Amino acid sequence: EARAQPEPSGEPEAKRPRVDEEDEDEGPAKTHGRAVPQRLDCPYLGTINRHVLDFDFEKLCSVSLSGENVYVDLVDGKYFQGRGQDTHAYRHALEKGHYVWMNVLDSKVYCIPDGYEVVDKSLEDIKYNLTPNFDEEEIEHMSTKVQYAKALDGTDYIPGCIGLNNIKNSDYQNVIVQCLCTVIPLRNFLLAYQPPKERKPDPVLSTLAELFRKMYNPRNFKGLVSPHEFYQAIGKATSKKFYAKQQDPVAFFSWLMGYLHRKLKSREGSSMIHDVFQGEVQVKLCSATDEARVTESKEKTLLLTLQLPDEPLFKDNLDFIPQVPLFNLLEKFNGEKPFETIAKGGESREIRRYSLRRIPPYIVFIVKRFRNNNFFIEKNPTIVTFPMKGLDLRDYIHPDCQPANPETKYDLVANVCHDGKPEKGTYKVQVFHHPTSQWFEIHDLRVSQVLPQMVVLTESYVQVYQRQDVKTDGEFGKFEMPIPEISTEVETGVAAEIEMAPEDLAEAGIIIG
Repeated sequence: EARAQPEPSGEPEAKRPRVDEEDEDEGPAKTHGRAVPQRLDCPYLGTINRHVLDFDFEKLCSVSLSGENVYVDLVDGKYFQGRGQDTHAYRHALEKGHYVWMNVLDSKVYCIPDGYEVVDKSLEDIKYNLTPNFDEEEIEHMSTKVQYAKALDGTDYIPGCIGLNNIKNSDYQNVIVQCLCTVIPLRNFLLAYQPPKERKPDPVLSTLAELFRKMYNPRNFKGLVSPHEFYQAIGKATSKKFYAKQQDPVAFFSWLMGYLHRKLKSREGSSMIHDVFQGEVQVKLCSATDEARVTESKEKTLLLTLQLPDEPLFKDNLDFIPQVPLFNLLEKFNGEKPFETIAKGGESREIRRYSLRRIPPYIVFIVKRFRNNNFFIEKNPTIVTFPMKGLDLRDYIHPDCQPANPETKYDLVANVCHDGKPEKGTYKVQVFHHPTSQWFEIHDLRVSQVLPQMVVLTESYVQVYQRQDVKTDGEFGKFEMPIPEISTEVETGVAAEIEMAPEDLAEAGIIIG
């Protein structure tokens, strides 16, 4: 027998409130069993204002500051939460008469309050600017194909050689990001990086990859990029050590490389960072009182620190600026030049001699310009003259290790310099743009072409050299010839690249092992 249907309610069906899926504060994937209607002929597409759209900043609701289920108003560029009747986006749409909205996660465009999805090809440029992406062929030809682009306001810019906004003294972060753009294997990896969907993406890695894609976006609405999301992720990950104040770019580079290595390393312990930057240095250590007892060790490092000679006390005239060739500084690694250090307690003195064992595809030199003299930080203004192409490091490689390093010539690709006083100055960077084979100076938002002869005259602080066997698609030779082992090892914790105590390594910006 048929079972009687229960009465749903005492009210007539016509008077019961109807619950549409627009009334729920839902995400784009939750349709509650009800498909969102689509329309091709939205009458409000003409109200979209592309000049005010800015997808560089954090996608947070302007009222609730929540990052869940956020939509951007395509008329005034503001972010609000939700799509249902009791949401901030719905109220803003009715108050201001702004009816075209886009979900910041899946780039779907909706008409609020009508509740239908807008399907129109004219919105593709907005969706691409929200999430730029590149295929394998585009990434492979990124270093050879010359691209020029024009912003909506008529500004000309070169994708990949674009100014970064300075957010509260963040020029030290901007110069490191610009340097990493010249490292072809790392750049190609970040342009193609997609965060894993099975777990929560790492905020620093995902925002850095997104920043790289925006810097290389040929259809950018603006001729600049604001690294706001990356800046916030860095501040949160470092407990605001690198946040809202001037810092040392070397310390930031050291922290960032160590962080990316931990996130990207495989089960064998290697990573893209170590494949590109990690070299090996041999250290001969002996006591100053007994130089006959020599202990040899090897240390892995991502940076090579170069010591500047002291500034002369008595100058011939007031306009005198001392100069020194880079080869004089590289004599530190000839295996014979002694470096004497005093232990922190002052009880003993040690002498170290350095030589290179393995040189990486990209080598980073740090010119040690700043010194703390217990009262204030002083800066050495000595100009370092260096070759732009063909820097040969063969003379600084240990004789036993030269067969394992067949390619020893390097070309300069990035040069970070410091202008001004030690604590109040600013950082700028000169980068080599591979497609046009030209040098550009980038100082925050200002990008200008410079002559190679002018790059040599700056107060260099960080230099990135690229080995000549690195190809335009990022491939480089991996030499598998084993390096002969050394006889003895010293205990771990002895720094190869710096003459100071281990607790000072963070400020000096040295990564060991």
